[in-house]
Amino acid sequence: MVGILGPQAIFRAFIVLAIGVIYKTFIHNFIFLILGVGREIQPIEDFPWTCTRVRHSLLEGCEDIWFDEQDRKLYAACNSLESRKGWSPGGNLFNISARSRTDHIAVIDVDQPGSDGLYGLRQLKIGGYQDDLDLHGFDVRKIDGRLRFWLINHRPPVDHVTGEYLDALVLGANSTVEIFDLDETSDTLEHIKTVASEAIITPNGVAVEEDGLGFVITNDHNTKTGTFRDLEMLSGGGSLAYCRSDTGKCHIAADKGFFLANGIAHDKNGHYYVVNSASGLITVHKLVNNELIQVESVNTGYPMDNLWLDADGNLIAVAFPDLIALIKSTMDPYNVVVPATVLTINDIAKQLKTGGKNVKVSKLVEDRDSKSLPSSTGAVHDAKSHKLFLAGIFSPFITICERRL
Repeated sequence: MVGILGPQAIFRAFIVLAIGVIYKTFIHNFIFLILGVGREIQPIEDFPWTCTRVRHSLLEGCEDIWFDEQDRKLYAACNSLESRKGWSPGGNLFNISARSRTDHIAVIDVDQPGSDGLYGLRQLKIGGYQDDLDLHGFDVRKIDGRLRFWLINHRPPVDHVTGEYLDALVLGANSTVEIFDLDETSDTLEHIKTVASEAIITPNGVAVEEDGLGFVITNDHNTKTGTFRDLEMLSGGGSLAYCRSDTGKCHIAADKGFFLANGIAHDKNGHYYVVNSASGLITVHKLVNNELIQVESVNTGYPMDNLWLDADGNLIAVAFPDLIALIKSTMDPYNVVVPATVLTINDIAKQLKTGGKNVKVSKLVEDRDSKSLPSSTGAVHDAKSHKLFLAGIFSPFITICERRL
C-alpha cells in the first residue's frame, strides 16, 4: 500500500513541478530560442543562390512585401529608416515627431532589371485618402480585374476636436486597416474603405480570403502600451481578429495560446498559418462559427516574422537566427546588417496530413556573415523563376536572389 504524502513532501513536489513549468515555458525558450544558444548559423555559400542587393531610398525600411505572380511585379510597404527608428509601434517606438510622413508602396518589375539595376522602381501614388499612411504588414487580392490592397496603418492618436496629437506612449497607435484599389493601367492607389475596430489592437500581419471579403489580422500584443507589454515575449500574448471588408466589422476570433502573433498567410483550403515569434511555432487555424480554431502547430525552433505561401504550396518564413543582433541593428540600421534565415516547409498542406510533429522544416537560405541578405522581416519566393526577394523594416536595401540550377 502506498503511503500518503506528508505536507512537506507535497510542498517539495509542488516546487519541483513549478520549477519544471517555469523552465519549460520561460527559461528554455529564452535560452535556446531567443538567445539562440547552440544554434548553428551557416554561411550563404552553403546555399545555391546568387544574391544582389538593390539600394534606393524608395526601398528603405520595407517591412512587408507581396508578389504578383501573374503580372510579375513586387510590391513593398516602405519608409525611411530614420522614421522607422522613431515611430514603429510594433517595436514600442512612439516618437511621433520622428515620423517622416513618407510611407509608401514601392513597386518593381521583377523580370526587367534595366540598365540601372533598379527594375523600373517607382512609388505608387495615393488617391482619395487625406490622412498619412504609417505602413506595416499588408496583403493583396485580385478583385474584378484590379488589385485590392489591405494595408495596416499605424496612425498616431489624434484629438478629433483640436486635431492635435495625443500622448502615444499612453494611448499607443490609432491603428486601422486601409483598403485601396489599383487599376492595372494606373500607378495610383484609390482609397475604398477604412476598417477601424476595438478588435484591431496591435495589428502586425493581415491575410485575406480568396473572395476578398473576410480577412484576419494578427495582434502581436494584448495591449497597445503598458508596463508589462514587453514581458509578453516570455509570458505570451496576442490574438487574431476576423474582419469583413463589406461591413467593416471585426471581432476577436482567437485569443489564447499565442506568443507574439506576427506574420500570417492563408491558403485556398481555408487554413490560416500564424507565426508565434516568441515560441518558434507556426500555428494553423480554421474559421469555425466565426472563431479561429487551432487545428495544428509546427515547431521551427526560430523566432520568426512574416510568411509567404508560394504557388507550389510551400510556406516561406523569415527567421531571426540572432535576435540580439537584430535588436542592436534597429539602433544603427544603415551600418549594422545582421544574419538572416529563410525557412521553408515544402507543400505544407500535404505534410500537415501526417501531423504537425512530422512536418519537415528546412533552410532555404541563410547568411551568417551578413554578406548579401538584408536584416530581413519579409521574404517572397517566386516558384516560376526560382527567385527569392527579401526586405526588412530596418534594412536600407532589398535583396534579390536567383537560384543556381
